[in-house]
Amino acid sequence: MPMFVCAFWAVLLLLDVVESRQPAKHRLLTYMLAATLLYAGHYVFFNRVVWLLPVSDTLYCTTNLAVFPLYYIYLKELTEPEWNHRWQWLLLVPAVVVGTSVGLLYALMSPGETQLFIDTYLYSNHISTLDGLCWWQAVVHHAGKLVFALQIPPILLLGFRKIKGYDDALEANYADTDDKRLRLVKGVLWLFVVTSLISFGANLLGRYRFADSLWLLLVPSVLFSALQFLLGYAGYRQHFTIRDLLREMAITAPEDAEPQPPDDGLPSTRIDELPQLIADAVSRDRLYLQPNLKITDVAALLKTNRTYVSRVLKEQMGTTFADFINRQRISYACQLMEQLPGLPTEAVARQSGFSSLSSFYRNYKLYTGHAPKDSQTADP
Repeated sequence: MPMFVCAFWAVLLLLDVVESRQPAKHRLLTYMLAATLLYAGHYVFFNRVVWLLPVSDTLYCTTNLAVFPLYYIYLKELTEPEWNHRWQWLLLVPAVVVGTSVGLLYALMSPGETQLFIDTYLYSNHISTLDGLCWWQAVVHHAGKLVFALQIPPILLLGFRKIKGYDDALEANYADTDDKRLRLVKGVLWLFVVTSLISFGANLLGRYRFADSLWLLLVPSVLFSALQFLLGYAGYRQHFTIRDLLREMAITAPEDAEPQPPDDGLPSTRIDELPQLIADAVSRDRLYLQPNLKITDVAALLKTNRTYVSRVLKEQMGTTFADFINRQRISYACQLMEQLPGLPTEAVARQSGFSSLSSFYRNYKLYTGHAPKDSQTADP
């Protein structure tokens, strides 16, 4: 099941990559191909296709250590604008070393030794009776399990950190972030936490314990199939990345594409006035009622750049651009519902500047503590 799920998404992503040419989709495609090979190794093992095991076990040991780094590389492509792609493959060194060692040992082992290792270790998890190349093969397999366990915590931690940095960049530049966030990807990463613990536990127990029971095997099979399906779905639907953010900022304010140093641009007296200038401009011109408002729109109105506006909002006003605008939108929506109690919620959301009803509901709940229909006089 997991093998077919991963193969399904690999085909869809391949078609999408040919059309869209998005770097992040390339990385996700690589992950799905590796995951397909990983579960193909499981398929061969659990169906006891013994003559294929030397090849499939080599691929399994390699891809088992590659899938987490490959998914982290995908997250970096989504959330980090510029990074040294040459160094990304260093994350795959453990997978290559272990996989190469396993394959080389299988090549050096005689047919009898290979059969002994398969029967004694792969399907029984016994190592004490092994010697020679069989013993070394078992040691390499154990080392692979240890490396798998060690790589999970830092990759998950760094992955969540990358997503938070991306979300912070959205909040600093857009009023409407719902269609750009990595909510599905972040949710899948949480599922990764759960399944990685299960994987670690299964590695400790040994795959052989699931080989003779269809019902035992059904549980991880369904779980990993669901994870891979959600992971593929989230990646397939995610079209906006940090590169798109920078591209949009460069298009709307070409001269502001790169951050400027604090002492370049506005005089210090004008910088001190920026908090009030921002508040006055947004309130006077009701910029918050403009759907898909960006920080560059406010910066252009004030004849400054987004770097100054973003820094002032964060450091002097203690807020983000999205929070600053959406608070005023909700305040306006509350006034609108009080004045026109019969106005449909969808109309309230649209007239308050929200680009979608879901964004309106989320922000209303955030700033008032309840849903719009619960009260029409709430003050955020």
